[in-house]
Amino acid sequence: MWLLGKPAITGQENIPRTGPVIVVANHTSLLDGFLLAGFWPRRITFLSAVYLFRLPVVGAFLRAMGAIPVQNEGSELAGMRAALRVLQKGGTLALFPEGHICQTDKLCPFQTGWVYLALKTGAPVVPVAIKGTESVLPLGAVFPRRGKIYMQIGAPWGLEKVWRPGQETMAALNMRLVSQMEQMLNEN
Repeated sequence: MWLLGKPAITGQENIPRTGPVIVVANHTSLLDGFLLAGFWPRRITFLSAVYLFRLPVVGAFLRAMGAIPVQNEGSELAGMRAALRVLQKGGTLALFPEGHICQTDKLCPFQTGWVYLALKTGAPVVPVAIKGTESVLPLGAVFPRRGKIYMQIGAPWGLEKVWRPGQETMAALNMRLVSQMEQMLNEN
């Protein structure tokens, strides 16, 4: 990662050092997961799209990280159960709620799986805004190029554990996160 230019990282004091954590980040490049894994002080388990496991370098990385394969569309029960187990054991779970690499200068719509996991477990949610990876490793590129990368780590959200999260609550929290992430992205 350092060969591509030193990333500017702010908010590292916001990373909980113990206990379960859900890391929620925007997704503009395949480089985003490598960035999180390389600079996060705790071991991360990613929720990752099934097709990524078939890519040579990315698939090997995901398997080495113990990533959980999930389908892009809808919810997959086995993936959600595996994610819940990671959190119940006090682990760090990272996901990109856009569900795919977003190729616009705006956030793509967020899926609500992160909210469900947070409400079911009571795990704090740490929003992470990543900027610049789309120009360092654009979609379709094989080799990265040097460029400036920014990663802003927001303050963790503490959410109350809920037995049966309602759609209305999940949608409201999802909108709140999107709003915060847009603000964080505009700050860099």
